[in-house]
Amino acid sequence: MENQKPQWTMTEHSILAIATEMHTHFRDLQSYYKIAKGNLLSQMESASDEQQVLSLQEQLCEVEEKLTFFHVLNNSISTVDTVLHTPNMITEFKTH
Repeated sequence: MENQKPQWTMTEHSILAIATEMHTHFRDLQSYYKIAKGNLLSQMESASDEQQVLSLQEQLCEVEEKLTFFHVLNNSISTVDTVLHTPNMITEFKTH
């Protein structure tokens, strides 16, 4: 039985570039939802209509859920990005 090393098949994108792009994207999304949360909290402070407050609270719950997910994704891909950019990993994936 032959043991063949797996090859990266996405020739137009390197593993390193994809990890870095994902890290940037998830970080930007996390920032976006932090700002959205702040905007919703500001709107809630000035809202006087109970229906509007309930709607804003619902939106806030959705934003907080997304913020939690993108926080986890950002932290995870940050670790991947850091490890992939070590000298040994750069050498490992240089030809891919």
